[in-house]
Amino acid sequence: MMIIASAAALLATSDPNSYHRYIFEAASDGQRTTLTQSAPHARYLLRVRATALGPEEVDTTSGASATAHGTISTSAEGVSPFVRVRFGASGQASNTVSSDAVSALTTFQLSRPLRFTGNCSEPDQGTPCQAELDLSLELEQPSSLPADASVSIEWSVDLESTVSKVAEKDSDESLAAPWTIELFPLTEP
Repeated sequence: MMIIASAAALLATSDPNSYHRYIFEAASDGQRTTLTQSAPHARYLLRVRATALGPEEVDTTSGASATAHGTISTSAEGVSPFVRVRFGASGQASNTVSSDAVSALTTFQLSRPLRFTGNCSEPDQGTPCQAELDLSLELEQPSSLPADASVSIEWSVDLESTVSKVAEKDSDESLAAPWTIELFPLTEP
């Protein structure tokens, strides 16, 4: 009897709808970044701008995220300096409260939500619908690297957003996100 009551309660609270999920994806190859003892840090601004709505006029920006990943190598034999990687809200990548950070020797991967602002319900009109994130790369101990050596970082950023609409049956559809992606090197203050 208890099992029947549990099953009935589960059915009563289950979502009777099926959903069509639009999975919007985009990617941007980063730049090859070289850090040295004399130039131990680099920062980049990632700007993502929505240029259109998706199928069925869905907002492609809700629930969006960005994942930065990279590979680290060094030119000096037997030397493996840590690189501090921060990925966060624009202008705040150096602030550990509003950014994700990791110290890495060989690879890294950090994800952050994309917070779009502007006119995202009509992205081709009015205030641009855009999000910005900073990526900061820094040698933790520049003096541990020989003066004639360097650290190379190959990095890229993957972007994704998933939007669901009620449908007759469950289904997924992957699409290119209607976004432009810009990367800008930033100078340190």
